[in-house]
Amino acid sequence: MKPRKLKFTGVAASAFAAGVMAVQFIRPARTNPQFRSAQMIEATLSRACADCHSDQTRWPWYSGVAPLSWFVINHVRLGHEPLDSIDRLKAMCREVQKGEIPLTSYKLIHWHAWLSAEDANEICAWSETEQKRLSAPPQ
Repeated sequence: MKPRKLKFTGVAASAFAAGVMAVQFIRPARTNPQFRSAQMIEATLSRACADCHSDQTRWPWYSGVAPLSWFVINHVRLGHEPLDSIDRLKAMCREVQKGEIPLTSYKLIHWHAWLSAEDANEICAWSETEQKRLSAPPQ
């Protein structure tokens, strides 16, 4: 006995097509996980500040060519001074808002370091949080 073959008729094909079209109206929400502020500030600081203000400085080739190397090394040395005082954190916010940091000489070579107004506001908000943390009495 041979198994029966199902014939895919025009009616069945139309029903299938109608079903596929109908399910297009059922739309689950397309969402992305919320990008947390801590991740945003970390990304911004890493992109625009880390070369001078962290222990992970990436030394480009020109940092080994005098006299340019003296300029670069001096800026990195100054940038390594700790940001652990309220006055330095306030100054950082002011300088970011004025566009004074990152330095123009750095931004001309490192296009990724330019800060938008939103970036500056984000850095200032982080700075204010750090100022509050530093001024809070020890627990």
